[in-house]
Amino acid sequence: MNFSEIWIIGEDETFRGSKSRHVWIFGGIFIFLCFLVMHYSTSYLFLFFSNSGGIPYILISYQVVLFIGPLMTMISSFDIVSSEIEIGSVRYILSKVHRSSFILGKFFFLFLVFTSVSFEIALICLIYQYSAGNAFQFESVILFWISSSLYLGCFIGIFLFISTLSANNKISFTMSVVFLGILIFFILQGNESYLKYITPFFYGIKNLEFMKGFPAGAGYFTVFESLFSMLLYILVFLSMSLLAIKRRDL
Repeated sequence: MNFSEIWIIGEDETFRGSKSRHVWIFGGIFIFLCFLVMHYSTSYLFLFFSNSGGIPYILISYQVVLFIGPLMTMISSFDIVSSEIEIGSVRYILSKVHRSSFILGKFFFLFLVFTSVSFEIALICLIYQYSAGNAFQFESVILFWISSSLYLGCFIGIFLFISTLSANNKISFTMSVVFLGILIFFILQGNESYLKYITPFFYGIKNLEFMKGFPAGAGYFTVFESLFSMLLYILVFLSMSLLAIKRRDL
């Protein structure tokens, strides 16, 4: 692993890569969807809450991230490696950089995009809070940003791993859809099932109650446990991607 090579791959993907424009566009669409939901938050609250009180913009945005985020990351990530394998350009790239640097550069590019998206959504939350005359909740906004970034990072790790295993984009897309469906099925089994622990949904949903206000007392441990679990989840799938690319015959 070479940090300069990782930087070169990440920089190339961010500013010059053929996929860069599409990923940033999907990120922009994601931000726009959150903006629309917050803009029409009164109607949203009427549908999903019986007693709203003040409009919880952070909570609303986090729900959008929880439910729409996995789909947006899948669309942006499923072909991040498989497209290079399909057209054969991966052979040229890997003749210049280490395989581990190639994967890490791809991951950090996607993570940068969706971390930036989460940051933009957090800023929109602050603007709406200010315009509504609500007190600023900087702690909750920071928690939203960190939790959303790690939550989306979990799905980036999953779809990066699937893309690394796939020979072409069709296989990668099919496997990504199936795997996402399996994760949804696992979380729908409820709290009694141990299968929930292998889904990012479970760890993201654990922080949902704290988006109304920053945790206190025992809530700190719950938040730390959830954030650490998502970080560990990312590292596991990233390690699997590194192992897969090293063992592939390209």
